[in-house]
Amino acid sequence: MENHLLCFARLAHAVARRALPVLLSKYARPAYRPSSLFAALLVKEHLRLNYRGLEDLLRISGQLRRLFGFLSVPDHSTFWWFARRWLSAELVASPLAETVRRVKRDGQRCQVALDSTGLWLSHTSQYFEWRAKRERGQRGWLKWALAMWVGPQMLLAQRVRPGPAGDFPDLVPLATDASAVMAFDEVIADAGYDSEANHRFCRETLGVHSLIPAKKRRSAKVIATTPYRQEMHRLLNDPGDAASKRAYRQRWKVETVMSVAKRRWGEALSARTDFTQRSQALLRGVVYNVNRLVLLGISA
Repeated sequence: MENHLLCFARLAHAVARRALPVLLSKYARPAYRPSSLFAALLVKEHLRLNYRGLEDLLRISGQLRRLFGFLSVPDHSTFWWFARRWLSAELVASPLAETVRRVKRDGQRCQVALDSTGLWLSHTSQYFEWRAKRERGQRGWLKWALAMWVGPQMLLAQRVRPGPAGDFPDLVPLATDASAVMAFDEVIADAGYDSEANHRFCRETLGVHSLIPAKKRRSAKVIATTPYRQEMHRLLNDPGDAASKRAYRQRWKVETVMSVAKRRWGEALSARTDFTQRSQALLRGVVYNVNRLVLLGISA
């Protein structure tokens, strides 16, 4: 049986090579291709290393160097500059979609669950946190919102922004990005995403069914007054409608995924700047999907 780390590294490199361009800049060194640097950063995040630790790992592992195509070991600053310069949400979205492509089949439709969690910014000194809050208005944690394909428990889309913040504005961008990756039949989410506008977007714009509980607003007696929210209250509270309740119970799987990600890769971010913190959080989504491919037995 092949080593888990080598399986992960091989899949990470195959995904990055398929999703990323050969060069991101005409001035880039050919020895350090974006796919190789990106795959190495995935290994770094998977093993919870820092940049110097990644350099040391590559220095002692000729097998990883050959796998990534490194003729020489990149300096730790090379990885740092690549992460700071290029790891935008748009760039990370391509490898994430590539991991899903390796699982889905033509014509296969699915159920998508939405949820969010917080990632702490606790790997910094108290002085740094005080200065960041004072100078940039930075808060103590980032909100990581996910759109998950319920069947194989693969992430379709993700969004990172400062917390605390409400959930309902995340539905439209998450559902839009998820629909660009693959077609699905239904969106399920908790009451934090409850909004008539969100239901209209899912039903009328995307053409998919939405299942979001209608929560109480200003009145304890009147829960919903708009058409779609009234339908949600009726479906999820009717004792005779077991199908809707059974479908909604699949939402708990996305909470399991968030728990797995935090237990496996930590609930805090080690990056210091705003951009690299967001990049690190987005990288964890790709790391989770690649690790999930390894567990599902999908080879490079």
